[in-house]
Amino acid sequence: MPDYVTVYQISRQPPIGPDWLLSYAGLVPFIVGAVLVFGKYRLGWRRPSWLLPLFCCFLGIVTFYIAGPLDTSITRMNSEALTEFETGHYALVEGVVTDFHPMPYEGHEDECFSVATQRFCYSDYIVTPGFRNTASHGGPIRAGLRVRIAYSFDTILRLEVARDQMLSPTQLTAAAQTAERQWQVRTENDPIQQRLTIAFLFTMMCLTLWWNLQWRRAIRFWVQPPNRPITQYAFRIFFGLNFVGSALELIRQLVLHPLTLQNAGPTTATVAVMLCVVGSMTAFQLWRIERRDRVGGRPV
Repeated sequence: MPDYVTVYQISRQPPIGPDWLLSYAGLVPFIVGAVLVFGKYRLGWRRPSWLLPLFCCFLGIVTFYIAGPLDTSITRMNSEALTEFETGHYALVEGVVTDFHPMPYEGHEDECFSVATQRFCYSDYIVTPGFRNTASHGGPIRAGLRVRIAYSFDTILRLEVARDQMLSPTQLTAAAQTAERQWQVRTENDPIQQRLTIAFLFTMMCLTLWWNLQWRRAIRFWVQPPNRPITQYAFRIFFGLNFVGSALELIRQLVLHPLTLQNAGPTTATVAVMLCVVGSMTAFQLWRIERRDRVGGRPV
């Protein structure tokens, strides 16, 4: 009889994942909005306008409203699965992992495998009770592995692996790093991703170039005039570094992925769209700032 080692067993600690993080991420915009509301109402802040703090508070409340019940539901399901395990209301299956389908590093598909006639599927990106650590993220499952599994429906409550077939933590980490590198290569070689990256960098280079050429007007997006010389120098250094950084990164991307006749047209069209959107937003916001300053009697 094989000597098994337990690599996973369900516990009282609820699973943590994107839904759990999302529910608490609502604190960030809500706190920002509350601080801005306090500053405008009690301290007389003139910037930003009331639209931003109200939007931040609204976003935080909506996030709590949507993600809070999800977190509660996950905790409840985990508690129910733990009760089934502790009371022995589960089935056992033992055998060799077959029909193994690993999850890509970026997700989009579940990792699935079969043991005898039982099929299991899970994902690191979907928060559910039970085992869900995929091979591309350092999980232990692979084809041909001998396992013993305690499960309820398709939830893995306990996973045991044959001792002589276990991979070391170093090997599991190396496998996860290999999967991450393969994902990075796929992403970098994706023509749509390349087009968006080059278009974004070119747009940022143009925007930061405008910051440097029209630095007096660009500073107004952050602080009101008049500005002390040290403030102006600090912003000009900041603008210069942003321009140099975006230009160097654009050059690096063009060296790695040169434009061809096939992708030059779509890339140019994407650049044009981004420039129009960013340019329109910048011009509108600058118009609002200068209009408000004229009404307030400050120098434009």
